[in-house]
Amino acid sequence: MVIIMKNTVKKNLCTFIAVIVAASATIVFAGCSDNGAPQASTGSEGVASQTSDDASAVSQTKQPAKKRETIKIDDIAWNVDQGIVDGEKYVLLDYTNNSKYTVTDFEMTFKEKGSVTEEDKENFYNEIKDKFSMSDDDISELKQRDISMHAETEKIVEPGESAKNINCYYYSGIYYLKDINHFNLVEPDVATIKYINDNKIYTSYYDFSTKKYSEDENTEEAYYWTTSELGTKIPKPDVKVVKKCIDNEDSFGFEAYGLSLDQFNEYVDKCKQLGFTVDESSYEGYYSADDKDGYNVYLSYKEDDDYMTVTIDAPSE
Repeated sequence: MVIIMKNTVKKNLCTFIAVIVAASATIVFAGCSDNGAPQASTGSEGVASQTSDDASAVSQTKQPAKKRETIKIDDIAWNVDQGIVDGEKYVLLDYTNNSKYTVTDFEMTFKEKGSVTEEDKENFYNEIKDKFSMSDDDISELKQRDISMHAETEKIVEPGESAKNINCYYYSGIYYLKDINHFNLVEPDVATIKYINDNKIYTSYYDFSTKKYSEDENTEEAYYWTTSELGTKIPKPDVKVVKKCIDNEDSFGFEAYGLSLDQFNEYVDKCKQLGFTVDESSYEGYYSADDKDGYNVYLSYKEDDDYMTVTIDAPSE
């Protein structure tokens, strides 16, 4: 279904490579010595010897690893309401990060309420059919599925800070939600929170129906940087999150999150200072140029999520 549904398109060419971490706690139990039970002794020396053996057995027992702290949905103060952006009304999500962690991604999915009537749904289908010029076949396909919506952002949100004006979308698609009455047909389903802990990005899920959490086993380096020569030819961004897009002998590409447009322009200037000024092409939020040796940099800025994409390519032979 093309009109409402979308393929999950992550910005530009980036493919996330996750690191799988298997965490387990092993308890080693101390047993008796090869000689069986300690021999009886009437002297203080014998008592001291047995006490020492007991202490040794205790010291050999490893305690279970302490459970790692995780972020909770109660740490995220979120709200969805209608607001105005650039003179147009939208249904928007805002949230404040009240946790002690840096949040890198936040997504909310919403499912159809159990109280929605057939009349409510029929009005909904008629309205979106007119709004998006959908065919009867498109609407028939939608009617086979429950009504759903979602909102997501990859903005970096530090503890105590907020992200505002995050668009909500119909179903899992790309069409902006503008009618708050349509949003009133759904309720929270699953929250996905990605956050930094010890330079790793963890993912926590919260199911609003069961009120249960799930922690993804996959983690990702919060700041990735290549060990190849290409990484020495461009500046390292002064940010908390750098995600790898491509890394081989010919190309290194990454996305750096948590930058303003001014900081992007500063990064462009640093690239120029390193000699990337040959055959340059630029406009707001974009820059591309070669250096004298034929290496090429491509930089672009995405204002919605405050991040830039950078690629450096080795000269073609």
